[in-house]
Amino acid sequence: MSKIGHIIQREYISRVKKKSFLVTTLLAPIGFILLVSSSFLISKFSESKKTIAVFDQSGMFKEVTLPDSPDGKLFFKKVSEEISPDEHSGFDGILIIPPDYDIGNPNRIKIRLLSDQRAGIATREFVRNTLSDAIRDRKLELLKVDPLLIEQFNEKLELNYEISGKGKEKTGFTEVAMIIGYLMGFAIYIALFVYGTMIMKGVMEEKSNRIVEILISSVKPFELMLGKIIGLGAVGLTQFFLWIVLIFFSNLGIGLIFGSNMSTPTPVGTEQAAAVDTEELQMILANLGDIHFAPIVLVFLAYFLLGFFMYGALFAAIGSAAGDDGDLQSLTFPVSVPIVVSMIVMMNALTEPEGSLAFWASIIPFSSPLIMPALMPYNPPLWQIILSLLLLCGMLLFNVFVAARIYRTGILMYGKKVTFKEMLKWVTAG
Repeated sequence: MSKIGHIIQREYISRVKKKSFLVTTLLAPIGFILLVSSSFLISKFSESKKTIAVFDQSGMFKEVTLPDSPDGKLFFKKVSEEISPDEHSGFDGILIIPPDYDIGNPNRIKIRLLSDQRAGIATREFVRNTLSDAIRDRKLELLKVDPLLIEQFNEKLELNYEISGKGKEKTGFTEVAMIIGYLMGFAIYIALFVYGTMIMKGVMEEKSNRIVEILISSVKPFELMLGKIIGLGAVGLTQFFLWIVLIFFSNLGIGLIFGSNMSTPTPVGTEQAAAVDTEELQMILANLGDIHFAPIVLVFLAYFLLGFFMYGALFAAIGSAAGDDGDLQSLTFPVSVPIVVSMIVMMNALTEPEGSLAFWASIIPFSSPLIMPALMPYNPPLWQIILSLLLLCGMLLFNVFVAARIYRTGILMYGKKVTFKEMLKWVTAG
């Protein structure tokens, strides 16, 4: 086995055997289980149903029935107008419509909502929207306008989105593709920071402990740096694979545990909302069949490795040049900024996946490791992927060259604060 192979093996095995690796690997599925379970339990045991008494002193809404909230947590109950609102105890709120309420000018004398505790935003919005609809319907009734005619005017326009030469696009495909793209881009974003920092800290630790002096006596600095980057890249892929497997089986376990409990009776008034949720779920499942996962996974792995090597080399160079944690904060800034900017660009590019921002961000090497995998569910042209890969490979070679020049000098330098100007001299030196 070559020297680089021994270094890769050493870095991989030493990292995988660490307790921190096992802990962080288990944290993902445990966090997933806790997130799903807690959200279910919170929604199950924190349901608070509210009843609001409707005290209509104007008599304007005598024939109007205010609908309950779609989630079944807020109800309207009409009460007698012959007694005072103060006598209506046992309600979470009292909606008082004054006797001189003018439906033609609804904001002149306002309707009041009395409650012992401050009403939340959701309650306020629902009550306000419900009353607005009721007032609109009441106005139409007084004007003797057919409500069906108004519904025709308010009917939402639906469009068929088609692509030239490919026919009609499935409803909801863009939304599903955006979710998958965002998850892949975010995964690479986290990996670059987590494992890049791991490389940087590992190099600086070996430098401060003088272990690197022993290693340099038997291997070249470039071989040491390359072996460390490849070894930690393999650790990252291993952890990603374990996360996917563990989260998959965790999802199955949650379904077996809570499956029967999740099918609770539908509250009154929520049949329409439940039907919408079912339709959305069916739409997502139908669109998943149109996503070509094989090329997406291959491109994800390619950009994960190339992007990791490109940024990992820079993180290794920073770790070799830094003398303490104070140096790291200033030296990592130029490397961290492109990653953060790429994440921001990705969120904007996914709104227009075929726009100029998405195209150029998928081509520029510093942002393409995040942007191109995120665009893959939209099936970008093959020439764009090849061009992006070629430019990324070229930038990778350039970064490795620059990082190797910095690494070979900085790894054996102690007790001196390194500046970017001095690092540039190390790169340009023969």
